[in-house]
Amino acid sequence: MNMRKIAIGLLAFALVAPSIASVSLKDKKEKKPKTEKKAKVDNKTKANKASSSNSPRKVQTINDVEAAILGIEKIVSHTLVEVEPIVQQICESQQTKKSVCPRIYVGAANAFWLKSGVSDTTYALKYIDKAIELDPHYGPAYMLKGDIYKWADDTTVAVNYYKKAIEMAPNDFRTYRKYVEFIGSGLDKIAARALESKGADEEAITEVRKRRTEMEAIYKTAKDFNPTFPYELECARLYTYLSLTTNETQKGIQFFDAAVQDSLDANDYAQRCAMMYQFIIDAPDGNTKLNVYNRIVNVCDSALVKFPTDYYILANGLNYLNGAYTLVKRQKGEALAEYKNKFSTKALEYGERLMATKDTLINNDDIYRYGIALMNRYKQQQGVDVLQELMARPNIDDKTVSKAMNAICEAYRDLGEYEKAENAYEELIKTLDAKGSLQVAHYTDYASMLKLQAEESFGQQMIDTYMKACKVYERGAEKFPEYAPYLYYYAMQVCKNDVLDPDKTLELAIKPAKKAYDILKNKERYDGDEDQIMNSVCFCLVDYYYNKKKDYPAAKQYVLKYYQLVKGTESEESFAGILRRRYKMKI
Repeated sequence: MNMRKIAIGLLAFALVAPSIASVSLKDKKEKKPKTEKKAKVDNKTKANKASSSNSPRKVQTINDVEAAILGIEKIVSHTLVEVEPIVQQICESQQTKKSVCPRIYVGAANAFWLKSGVSDTTYALKYIDKAIELDPHYGPAYMLKGDIYKWADDTTVAVNYYKKAIEMAPNDFRTYRKYVEFIGSGLDKIAARALESKGADEEAITEVRKRRTEMEAIYKTAKDFNPTFPYELECARLYTYLSLTTNETQKGIQFFDAAVQDSLDANDYAQRCAMMYQFIIDAPDGNTKLNVYNRIVNVCDSALVKFPTDYYILANGLNYLNGAYTLVKRQKGEALAEYKNKFSTKALEYGERLMATKDTLINNDDIYRYGIALMNRYKQQQGVDVLQELMARPNIDDKTVSKAMNAICEAYRDLGEYEKAENAYEELIKTLDAKGSLQVAHYTDYASMLKLQAEESFGQQMIDTYMKACKVYERGAEKFPEYAPYLYYYAMQVCKNDVLDPDKTLELAIKPAKKAYDILKNKERYDGDEDQIMNSVCFCLVDYYYNKKKDYPAAKQYVLKYYQLVKGTESEESFAGILRRRYKMKI
């Protein structure tokens, strides 16, 4: 049997019985030497490359060639026999007097390099040279050669071959992208380092800008050779991960704006929105944030027309719209009321469309945001149902549980179902305390809800509810000693509420006031609002013991402390007089 028949037989065997004729690349990689890490190249991209030859000679049918390359890959990975002569026969079988096929030689070279299990560069380079011999203008041959030398850490030779690929096939967009990919290798990590340094790592910043400029120049060359090259879009993609300043981010957005919009894919829209969102983070005021949100929403809407079921468009759009609604929901005015309606309506639309896709990428954050979107459109009970189902999921994390339970509490509060809201807050505190993720804000939110309930109540029910709020603040103070002065102060303020009977509540205010005082009395310097807190609790204690109870011995320490606090103010002399007259102190 001659070699051609063996080749044809093995090719047929490889195509019809790949599970028998091949050993997986994954299994082979485990046996590779340490240098295998360098060989991570996008095989799929290479395997799908079509001929870009500038030669007038006829090229073989792509489907036939790709089928033959697939067969070669299977044969090369089946190392029980010496396969190179067989591969050579298959490659030659694709050449005729009227047609030439450099593609199959490049495919064979790629197979020897990445499919053989031993990174055989000797045969790989041999077959690349054969492809170049057949068609000197076949760009992928030079690109693959550059890849091999890059893998071998011979960057100088690699650069020469990438440039040669551009020279030989200037109209092949892949050659420019491959060269840019080479220049940008590892640059994302350098850019991350530059950003983390906040301007301190000048070496990283300089390197990023230098290489980014080179990459832009290569794309400009591609545009000069072929006006149809998407120069603006490719540059925009560079800036999505290589922008170091606000101005550079803005330049990337401008590239996106200038790009042919029909050429943008779903990820481009997502990255464009992410870049715009940076201006919300850095915005100095609400109006600026609102304007940026509007621009982001417009981009998301445009993307949705082209990609109506894309997960990233729907998920990111839902997130941005919820954020936009949060920005305006507490604001007043007809114009802002219009924005509230717009953002909440669109957020729910995005959320419902996202959930309808049943995409496997949908995660707990997406479900949480959908629940919030329902609540923002006055569908609180439906939102509660969604969030309760979310919390029942086995992979839920503590942070999401906290957010979901908080939202449920607020939903019941908004519905005026305060008993359910109380139960929900108690369950929230109990659950998060057990998980070790309880925060002081959970107590303050709970107390705020109770105060809101009290404001809508009458008589004894109002008083009882205010007292509940006071006790919640005190519970929080006991749980979080570092916030105790603030929480006892809040409890005191609840008891001193003007709508309550002072004769019945002032005595209740003394308890939290004394606790705040005892915590702060020995401090030499007050931090933050502690000065204001001490001033208020001191005055409350003086008012109670000195003015109301006439218990002058008990009032003495508070009067003296209050005098020290008001030195240099209009009240100084008044309290100095009390200390001199009542307590015979030399002031």
